[in-house]
Amino acid sequence: MVSRRPLTPLLWQFGGAGDPGGVTFVLAPFAAGSAYSLADLPPRLVRPGDTALVIQYPGRGPRITEPHASSLSELAEEAARDIVRHSTGPLVLAGHSLGGVLCYEIASLLTAMGRAPAWVVVSAARPPDRNRIDAGKVLSMGREEWLAEIAEGVVAMGPPAEAEEFAELVIPVMRADYLMLARYRPRHGPLSVPLLALGGVDDPWVTDDHLAAWQAWTVGDFGRRTLPGGHFYYREQLAEFCGAIRSLDPPREF
Repeated sequence: MVSRRPLTPLLWQFGGAGDPGGVTFVLAPFAAGSAYSLADLPPRLVRPGDTALVIQYPGRGPRITEPHASSLSELAEEAARDIVRHSTGPLVLAGHSLGGVLCYEIASLLTAMGRAPAWVVVSAARPPDRNRIDAGKVLSMGREEWLAEIAEGVVAMGPPAEAEEFAELVIPVMRADYLMLARYRPRHGPLSVPLLALGGVDDPWVTDDHLAAWQAWTVGDFGRRTLPGGHFYYREQLAEFCGAIRSLDPPREF
C-alpha cells in the first residue's frame, strides 16, 4: 500500500515527497468521491523522483464533519494555493468528471500565478459551457432518483444488504457536489497549456462530442482518446488510463 499523509486539509500526498525536478501529479476525484477513491492511480503514475497529490474534498473521509464545498471556484482557489506551496517540479493535473472541471479551473489559476501545468487531463468531463446539471432539478430529486443515479454507476454500493445504509451516507455528498457543479460558471477563457480529454466509449453522460469540445478550452496542444467502458471506464482500464497520462511525459526541468 502506498503511504499517504495530509499536507493540508485539502491536499494529500501519496507516496514520497519526490525530487525537486520530479513530476507532481495532482488528482481530483469525481462527485461524491474522496482521496481514497483515487488511491489506485498513484502507484501506476509515479516513477522514482515523482510524487502524487490528491485533492480531499470537505464533507467526507476524515473531513466528514466539515461543511460541503459550495463553490467550485473557491475550492479551486484553495487548491491552487496549496499546490503552489507544496510542489516544485512540472505539474500534471488530472481529474475525473467533476474533478476534470475542477482541474481546468485550477490550471487557469496556476497559470495566472506563474505556475502553469505541463498538462491538464480531463476524464469523463463535459466542458464548462456544456454542463448538463440543473440546480433546480438537483434540489427536487427524491431518494429514489438518487438511488437510480447511484445504480447507474456513480458509486459502487456493495451488497444489497448494505445498500440502504450506504445510500444514506452518500446521497447528501452527491447532492452537494452536483449543486456545486450546477452553479459553477467559468471565469476564465481557454487555457494556454496542453490538454488531453479522455473518456469511455459507452459513457451515457459524456460523449466523444463532449470530449472533442474541450479543444475550444485550450490554445495549447490538444489530444482526445476513448477507452472501453462507461462513465467510470478507468476502473477497468487502469493500465491504459495511467499509460495515456504517463505517455505525455512532461519535461522534468523548466
